Amino acid sequence: MQEVRMCDLCRELDYKIEACRRLENSANDELTREAVADLIREYEEDKAKLHPNQSGEASRS
Repeated sequence: MQEVRMCDLCRELDYKIEACRRLENSANDELTREAVADLIREYEEDKAKLHPNQSGEASRS
C-alpha cells in the first residue's frame, strides 16, 4: 500500500515538473527561467527521495 502512495506522489511531481518546463520554455526573462529551473530541480530531488533504490540503480547503468 505504501508503494502505491509513493507512485501517486511521483505522478504528481511529474505533472508539476512538466508544467514548470512549459512555463520555463515560454518565459521571456532570465530571472523567471532561473527560478523555474530551480523549482524543477527541487521537484526532481523530491522525486528521487521517494524511490532512492531506483535512483541509485539508474545512475549505475
